[in-house]
Amino acid sequence: MDKIILYGNGSAARVAYYNFQYDSHYQVAGFTVDSQYLKEQELFGLPVVPFDQVHTVFPADEYGMHIAVGYLGVNQVRAARFQQARELGYRLVNFISSGAVIGEDVEIGENCSIGVNTVIHPFVKIGDNVFIGANSFVGHDSIIEDHCYISDCVTIAGSVKVEPYCFLGIKSTIRNKVRLARSCVVGAGALILQDTNEKEVYLGKPADLLTITSDELPVQ
Repeated sequence: MDKIILYGNGSAARVAYYNFQYDSHYQVAGFTVDSQYLKEQELFGLPVVPFDQVHTVFPADEYGMHIAVGYLGVNQVRAARFQQARELGYRLVNFISSGAVIGEDVEIGENCSIGVNTVIHPFVKIGDNVFIGANSFVGHDSIIEDHCYISDCVTIAGSVKVEPYCFLGIKSTIRNKVRLARSCVVGAGALILQDTNEKEVYLGKPADLLTITSDELPVQ
């Protein structure tokens, strides 16, 4: 069983620990974070070490690593730690849920995470350091480039191109053949029907609040 280290000690790292421990052939041996974020010496009974010391405690020739942080700074933090870990010589491992459905001729980079019940159609290309949450769908011939974060229940239709550093919120939808430009943020429930420009932000329409209370609803 291959041993790995998780970068992070927040909610993303806790979920990654669960995923790797119970749905992969990897064994989590410890955690690492930047010194200023070192809140405790242990997590799940495993050591948490400063990132600037991780290569001495957990040598890169013996351990893999997975960067398990969220979309802070439009994915810039995760991207920076990914690059630093690679420069230290670590093999950046993927988590692919046993409950995911991955089509033929799909290319997946390093340090990717694909959640349970997600469906990836054939001929999709996924870059490095891409997070795809549970119950999402990626259509045929789509390209998701490096350092993107795709939340749960997202729908990406066929022949879509998602450029680096994009964030897609829960239940957002991208129409087929759309190009989502670099560093765009698509909020929860938003629907994108045409190409975007770099760093644009899209918010979904909130639900309407009615003036009646629930006990005033008509009985069917």
